Amino acid sequence: MPRRVTLSAKLSDHCLRIKAVRMDSKKLTIAEIDDHISHGQIDEAEEALVSIYRNNPDFADVCNRLGQIYYQKGEYTSARDFLDRAVRLNPDYTEASLNLAVTLNEMKQYGRAKEVINQAQQRANRRRTSLEPFIAGKLANKHKEVGDIYRELGMFVESIDEYRKALKISPGFPDIQVKLAVALRETGMTDEALDVLTRTTEHRPDYLDARIQLGITYFSRGFLDRAQEQWELVLGTDPSHAKALMYMSFLEKNTDMESNNFTDRI
Repeated sequence: MPRRVTLSAKLSDHCLRIKAVRMDSKKLTIAEIDDHISHGQIDEAEEALVSIYRNNPDFADVCNRLGQIYYQKGEYTSARDFLDRAVRLNPDYTEASLNLAVTLNEMKQYGRAKEVINQAQQRANRRRTSLEPFIAGKLANKHKEVGDIYRELGMFVESIDEYRKALKISPGFPDIQVKLAVALRETGMTDEALDVLTRTTEHRPDYLDARIQLGITYFSRGFLDRAQEQWELVLGTDPSHAKALMYMSFLEKNTDMESNNFTDRI
């Protein structure tokens, strides 16, 4: 029977491969280790954390930091193992859950990444009636990232679901609102896309990409005057906006364009 490779065995292997100069015999604090990481001294930080882990294998903070280090070094399997251990040691450790999800995404384990995020969200909801803004923002961005992956794969229904989850956590993110609207438009749900974009421009008139996409959505329905109005509003705020200039130039060169055949000419 093949021998099972444990975390301790992996650590031993990592220690043999560390090439950096040995650190001073004094023990480093977590803050000092973080300082090494921030200055790119990854091998030194790894060695210090490995030393701590050997004596304290149940410190979730240490497992989380080791996971981050191995992620930076591209050693995703080791990163996943340590981050998974950190979450098992402290299921309420939101940062470790997020780091684990990011690592799983990098390993193309998208289903597991989504599961980790959902579990983190469920635990957070059990702890409080509303998420702290910082945590809510991070969770929302993770759902957005998963939604982006689904959209790139052409899985628009799944991407819409992820964007909706993100907005349920953080309703005020205009970039996610626009992503949701674009995904809706790409699946033929233009009326709902128009509704999302209209509300976004009302609440965030300064977010120009929402007006650009609202104009495109009007254009796709053949409402050329409304599309032009949105792009003119963008240019009123930013006269050098490249997309608005491009679309306005197109309209000006095609003044005889009929709403029922514009799609053949764009």
